[in-house]
Amino acid sequence: MRVWSIIGLSVVLASGAAAIGQAPAGGRAQAAGRPSLEQFFRIRAPGTPVMLPDGSLLMRDWPNGVWQMYRVLPASHAKGQAPNYKPGEATVVRLTDLTDGVAGFSVSPDGGKAILMHSAGGNENTQLTLIEIKPGDATTPALVPVLRAERVQAAVNCWLPDSSGFVYSANLDSPSDFHLYRHDFASGKATRLLAKAGSWSAADVSRDGARVLVEQYRSASDSECFELDVKTGALRDLTIRPKGGGTAASHLVGYAPGEESVIATSDAETGRNALFVIDLKTGAWRQPVPALAAHDLEVATLSGDGSLLAVSSNEEGYGVPHVYDVATWTSLGFPETAKGVIGGTDFRGETLLWSTGRSLSWSNSNARDCGAAWVTTYPVAGAQAGAGGAVTVQVTFPDTQGIDLARFPLPELVKYRAFDGVEIPAFVFTPPGYVKGTPIPFVVMYHGGPEGQHRPIFSVTQQYLLSEGFGVMAPNVRGSSGYGREFLMMDDYAKRWDSVRDGVDAAEWLVANGLSAPGKIATLGGSYGGFMSVACLVEDQERVDAGKRKERLFGAGVNLVGIVNFKTFLEKTAGYRRKLREAEYGPLSDEKFLLSVSPVTRIEKVKAPMFIGHGFNDPRVPVEEAMQLSVALKDRGVPVQLFVAPDEGHGFQKLQNRVYFYERVSVFLRQTIGK
Repeated sequence: MRVWSIIGLSVVLASGAAAIGQAPAGGRAQAAGRPSLEQFFRIRAPGTPVMLPDGSLLMRDWPNGVWQMYRVLPASHAKGQAPNYKPGEATVVRLTDLTDGVAGFSVSPDGGKAILMHSAGGNENTQLTLIEIKPGDATTPALVPVLRAERVQAAVNCWLPDSSGFVYSANLDSPSDFHLYRHDFASGKATRLLAKAGSWSAADVSRDGARVLVEQYRSASDSECFELDVKTGALRDLTIRPKGGGTAASHLVGYAPGEESVIATSDAETGRNALFVIDLKTGAWRQPVPALAAHDLEVATLSGDGSLLAVSSNEEGYGVPHVYDVATWTSLGFPETAKGVIGGTDFRGETLLWSTGRSLSWSNSNARDCGAAWVTTYPVAGAQAGAGGAVTVQVTFPDTQGIDLARFPLPELVKYRAFDGVEIPAFVFTPPGYVKGTPIPFVVMYHGGPEGQHRPIFSVTQQYLLSEGFGVMAPNVRGSSGYGREFLMMDDYAKRWDSVRDGVDAAEWLVANGLSAPGKIATLGGSYGGFMSVACLVEDQERVDAGKRKERLFGAGVNLVGIVNFKTFLEKTAGYRRKLREAEYGPLSDEKFLLSVSPVTRIEKVKAPMFIGHGFNDPRVPVEEAMQLSVALKDRGVPVQLFVAPDEGHGFQKLQNRVYFYERVSVFLRQTIGK
């Protein structure tokens, strides 16, 4: 660990390895029998796996603190018998040992290849590596480089149906634009398919490889869809647009069977992200399941043959799953599961060891379940899940570190009125044994994005704070996704500070309802949530200065990789990010406005102590944001602590850094709002 001094400010840069097991300065001894912070942060569930043809699983996991690739071969391989993946019985093979881990992976339709996506030190310059997957093989495969290019970010978009290659996006030829490329394994070469300005991605490829479904993303409320003719380069517009004109958020899912129609989603007609089928001959579109239009849709996944569609509807933050037979659009049902958020869906098939059908991998997470994964197999003929031969098998088993997660209360969904009457939803988590009406220290957590959304999922940070006696409130301020297009766009550009007002209103609600008291509430957020964490301290003090309240509500703030100066942020963020963020926050040409909503320009209003964390290699929100905030607070005599991790980017990915950071945050909160 090295300690640097910057203008009188103590800045800790640490790899974090030495921090494990050490009590932070000013900390307290762990009570006997009480789970430690490290125990909480070691709670884990493997990422949702991909089921391979031989019944083995390919997945990411992090038993050693960094995400790596693993293959799990079941203990039982008998035909017609559900496989056994229980820990200690199944064979687990670690496939990678990358210093900074694996950010993601994609498996070919035939299950014989996988492309790994990984970068160094959090710089997000994602490289592509191939591994070959052999049936029943328990050995470590060779890692074969596919794309190696400094300062280039690449991502696998989709595969060729015959598994002979894949389509990926990368800013290889233009730092600020993502073009599309096709990589063919036979030649080992890549061919550029689309080279237009903007952020492009591919959703599907026709069986003959002659057509590709592509999208251009401009912002969360503006994206367009096209069919690309590979030979001519012509683009056919498939965007579902509002009848009165204007933009829409349209996204392609894939070709329907026969490839004469396309399945897509769009918010053009109802303001909600709804499901559509687009006829490629006429260009007409229709909603095959009108009832789904009541909620924003997410996680839409087609089976390899296009015959089944899995989709999740976002219902007040909860993820409700649906599976349909595409030919008839009849519901096939879904296994009964606890209320939470369904994620990680992936279709495979059609012949597995224990049945013949299309297998759907999925996971479920809520405040008591950290995300076990399951596989449900639907027979080829179609059947209700749990009947007629459909089988569901648990395939991953979370490590809870011996902590009884069932003792944590599930969150309460509340709604409060904002300054202009807009209804703001929020999840309120209280500690085990909490007595209603008792004011306790509370942490108001702000999500990133700003187009993110707080969901009622398992969070080790939340659960640890609850175990320490803190309450947690997670508001979905205006600008959050999941509540329709109008709500999503309520914070765009000149309306930026309205979302900050919503953030402070969350603390007002806590005090008004007797859950907490002035000075006993802290802000906490990462990325855009970090901006909210600082901006809400500003707004809180401004309400006091305006005579709206006698005292501040917030007694502390925690900012992780947050924006504090929109001008310098836009100037220094990665080029490919700038275009996307200007659409949300405003253009660099409007310097006056950007500075007017930057907390650092109102730094005299921040009087509460702050804890700041940042990754030195952050390409999204450069570390200079943390530095200028820290120095500005230090100059004004406001207590401030800053932790910079030299081997991280936009957030802390390594376990040792997360533990190191949150050990100190925990002490900070106890010494401020927890006194």
